[in-house]
Amino acid sequence: MASFTLSEFKAVVDACFDGAEAAALEESVLDSEFADLGYDSLTVYEIVVRIQDEFSVRVPDEQLDELTTPGALIAYVDAQLAAA
Repeated sequence: MASFTLSEFKAVVDACFDGAEAAALEESVLDSEFADLGYDSLTVYEIVVRIQDEFSVRVPDEQLDELTTPGALIAYVDAQLAAA
């Protein structure tokens, strides 16, 4: 069974952008809003699309509206992987 952790999230962010974006992601920011971290909705959408492609997990748009922090997104994807 696969899991989705901060490490995997950082790898996805790194693949979408550059290492500087991923380097800023630490445990201390997991509960910060994406907007507070400088991620606009298009950025979050790009990250989610890559997660869906790489991990074969579906994140419905209506669910994405509720996943406003990296920690919430990581927990959601991890739960989906555990259920699969």
